Order: sequence, then structure tokens, then C-alpha cells
Amino acid sequence: RELHDDTIQSLVALSRQLEALATSAGSNPDLQRRVAELQTSTGEIIKRVRRFSQDLRPSILDDLGLLPTLEELTSNMDRQDGLRADFRVKGEERRLSSEMELTLFRIAQEALNNVRKHADATHVVTTVELTDSAVKMTVEDDGKGFHPPTLTDHPTVAGKLGLIGMHERARLLGGSLSVTSAPGGGTKVVVNVPV
Repeated sequence: RELHDDTIQSLVALSRQLEALATSAGSNPDLQRRVAELQTSTGEIIKRVRRFSQDLRPSILDDLGLLPTLEELTSNMDRQDGLRADFRVKGEERRLSSEMELTLFRIAQEALNNVRKHADATHVVTTVELTDSAVKMTVEDDGKGFHPPTLTDHPTVAGKLGLIGMHERARLLGGSLSVTSAPGGGTKVVVNVPV
């Protein structure tokens, strides 16, 4: 909300000031060209900040919950990245606490971004299994896999800060996260969280 209400509004105000400057530039073609370039840059920044703020907490998450949001996330991946992305639900569908939904969404988002950027996969399946006492979420791909870092590896040296963040998010919910992978064998991320 702060990104939208503060940052984006400031950028929109800047864009309007640039429009006024373009009008007052008169017949100076160099100044008109430079102002037009700045307007284009500002417009692109506004789009990126909007996308970023929506990615942080999409409105569908608050409105409809975790399951429709994950379905939308995987379907966008399928459309935009040409990667076959399936979403499955096991158990009785229901809403979870706001904190749990946001945290599980961010873990799934990070796992799917890793698939998109690093896995060279052709297929990824995201599964959410709901029981009376727990939620289990699995993101599994058929990509090239990797050697997951061990607990003794420093995360920045291993280049796996995203994995560390997913572990920390799961722990904040009192849950656990495991990553199973091997070169040539795909990757499976499993999150277990008590309800």
C-alpha cells in the first residue's frame, strides 16, 4: 500500500511536472526530446513499481485467498513462460489466516521464480494439501536440478539466499521446508506448516 500510495503517486506527480515542462519547452527540439525521454522512463518506472507492489501482495490474495492466487500464479507462468505449470489441491478447500496465506504465497512465488530462472524445466506442479492439522505445499519441477547447499555452506557463497528466505518463512509459521534435488533430477520443495 505504501508503494502504491506514496511511491507511485510521487512518480505520477513527477510525470505531470514533466508534461508541464514539455509544454513550456517551446521550440527547443533538444529540450523537448530530453523531456520526452524522461517521461518515457518515468512511465516505465511506474509500471515496474506497480508490478512489484502487486507481486508483493496481490489483491486476489486478500479477496479470494491462497488457493485462487496460486492457481493464477501458475496459470500466468504457463501463459507467459511457455512452461507447463499445473496447480492441484488435495483436501477440503478453505481460507487460512492472512499471515499464513501471505507467507505460503511468498514461498511458492520464490520457488516458482527459481524454476523459471534456473531450472530449464518443461513442467512444474504446485500442490497444496489441506488437512485438519496442517498444510503441505509442494513445488516440483522436471528441470536440471542442482546440489542444494548444506547447513555449513554460507548462503551468499552458495548463491542460495532465496532458499534461505523460504526456510525462514516456513519457520516463522512454526513449520519446516525441505529441498530435494540433484543434477539432472529436477527439484522438489516441500513446506509443512501446522494449522
